[in-house]
Amino acid sequence: MNILCGYNANIDAVYRITGRDVEFILGEVDKKELLMKIEHQPDIINSLEDFLAGLIHCMEYGRGAEWFIYSRDVLDFLKKRFFDRAEIRIGGNMGIMANVLSGLNVDMIVPNVVYLSGTQEALFSKRGMVLPPKFESQRGEEEPVHFVFDFRQGDNFDLYGRRITVSRENRFIATFDKFNPQMTISSFFKQYATAHIGEMDGAVVSGFHMLQPSYPDGSSFEEKLSPVLAQIDEWNSMPGFYIHAELGHFATSDIARHVFLKLAGRVDSMGLNEDELATLTQKMGFGIEGIHEMDISAMFQAARNCIKGCLARALVVHSRDFVFCLSASDNLNEQKIDAIDFGLKCAAYFASSGLLPDRSKLEERCSQFTRSEYGNLQVKRIKSITGAKQYGFGIYGIFNEYYFCAIPTLVVNEPAVTVGLGDTFTASSFLRLLELRNRS
Repeated sequence: MNILCGYNANIDAVYRITGRDVEFILGEVDKKELLMKIEHQPDIINSLEDFLAGLIHCMEYGRGAEWFIYSRDVLDFLKKRFFDRAEIRIGGNMGIMANVLSGLNVDMIVPNVVYLSGTQEALFSKRGMVLPPKFESQRGEEEPVHFVFDFRQGDNFDLYGRRITVSRENRFIATFDKFNPQMTISSFFKQYATAHIGEMDGAVVSGFHMLQPSYPDGSSFEEKLSPVLAQIDEWNSMPGFYIHAELGHFATSDIARHVFLKLAGRVDSMGLNEDELATLTQKMGFGIEGIHEMDISAMFQAARNCIKGCLARALVVHSRDFVFCLSASDNLNEQKIDAIDFGLKCAAYFASSGLLPDRSKLEERCSQFTRSEYGNLQVKRIKSITGAKQYGFGIYGIFNEYYFCAIPTLVVNEPAVTVGLGDTFTASSFLRLLELRNRS
């Protein structure tokens, strides 16, 4: 298998933040300003109060988010307070997925690397990875760093007399990055992809959520996206070339809608989680209650409306308890369930060990995990509604004239990591689907 990977890579500084950490920082911020910003989320970081408002909101409601840092003071504070105590690893959806594919013995992985620092080069896996020559990458600017604050369910802290308890594990990302928001295609990646497209089996693309509402040079996010769309159009000229796009937490719902509409019809499938699905459906004018509550019927209806509204080919919705795929044209059967289940096992392997999944040990390690109880209930519920067929732990059938498959996730009770699970799932399920399609 030979796979192209675009478009974002960076350094992740992953830190497991605790209630005690939060209480310590509370002593360094203005109480009135913080409480106001918790109530009215700023979505960007210009002050320590902004940072703490986003972090506290995510911890209280168990949600994930990514906000950009625009303050040098905040960047310096986070570096001084957390960087040396954090786990440093390759980050960015593309960077993580490229390493996962390498660990799964893909013959060739070609990532779009715009800034190849010595640190990034050392963090990329070596097997099958085709990296640009060092002189080809941009240098001289400060390296992009994403502070990933990982929090655990049940942790708690005092917020000025109010006890906050973390409702579920998730992460808040504070990002300093001048490169990835540009959606730059490196000259090496562009030339290599064009010259070798006939040798490639598919592409997995991501990083669209890094787009910003405005840029210092006066350009728009539409202009930044345009070259990427042109490259995807070029790839689509190859018969049988399969493309999956992973979405993410966008800076604004307007950008999310624009990207979704532009990718629909260009890529074979798009992936997103329940929070991203809720944001998208709300912006597209058909907000549906129950998505955040993980009501599978509501999520199916929302995904169906998204596909119908823009003629997207397929949506893969991954959540903590179950994953489903919905398509207007592809008959989703045992093959798709096998691919998704392989992705779930790889994600569980990574969650339990903190290591990239090893195919030779995958089944043995995953045999100790059980399926999500809530996920099982929701999958059974949609089965009873649709009359779907059972296949292993998954089901497949037709929902309101749309093909679907669904399967509950594997539960890792004491995860070693929670960051990068979605990217691990996406990369490995994408690879397995390519393998199964080539075999058939």
